[in-house]
Formats: sequence, C-alpha cells, structure tokens
Amino acid sequence: MSRAGTFPLDFSSLTPPREPCWFLALPEGFDSPAEAHKRTAPVAMTPADALARFKAIALAAPRTRLVSEAGLQVELEQKSAVFGFTDKITAEAMAAGPDRAVLAVYSRALVGYYDFGVNRKRVTRWLDAFYAAGRAK
Repeated sequence: MSRAGTFPLDFSSLTPPREPCWFLALPEGFDSPAEAHKRTAPVAMTPADALARFKAIALAAPRTRLVSEAGLQVELEQKSAVFGFTDKITAEAMAAGPDRAVLAVYSRALVGYYDFGVNRKRVTRWLDAFYAAGRAK
C-alpha cells in the first residue's frame, strides 16, 4: 500500500509502511493487522458528533486542510512549516454502543524515511484536545 493509501481507508485491514514515518491510534480491542501505537477510549456522543469535534480540532491546526470526507471518515493534510512536506491524516469515528463513539486515527508522512516523531506528536495533541473538550462540558 502506498503511504497515501486509498480513501476511505479500511482500518481493519490497514498495513502501514515499514518505514518509521507513521503513527496509528486504534480503539481498545479493535481487530487490525497493524499494531496501534496508542489506544483510544469511547466518548459519550454519537459517532457523527465525535468526528465533527475531531475535525474541528484538526482544522484549527496550522497548515491543515480537509481533503476528503465520506460517511464517518475524514482525510486531512498538514504541511510542515519549514519545507512544506505533506503528511496525510485519516480519522474515523466508530460506534462503541448507544450514543457512544471511539476514534481511529492514522497519520503518515508521504515522503522520507523517518518523521522525527511528528505524526505521534500530532495525533497525541489532537486526541488530547478531543478528550479535553469532552471534559470541559
């Protein structure tokens, strides 16, 4: 699979590249051949509301734009500040029970071998903001 991948992305069959230039957050217990770097927890909201919250947080980040949206999945791009390298981020909100949702997020560099932890920091920052927004209400 190319790093860009196809959209919408099937998280249940995702196979990230061998290069250490990606970061993946999956729900607890999610069955996938890819090993998650971080596990996500359910929130008390519908999947549509969860995706809207995550998308708003992502789009508030500098140099980030929405590329595609289909159902409960979005694909975003963020460019690096200095060189303008493009990273692709795919997020999906999934049902985790009645009026409960959980996120899967896959962030990857489109060029280069190593990302210096940029994808990990981005996903962690966005997920931290996502969960903090729920606690603030």
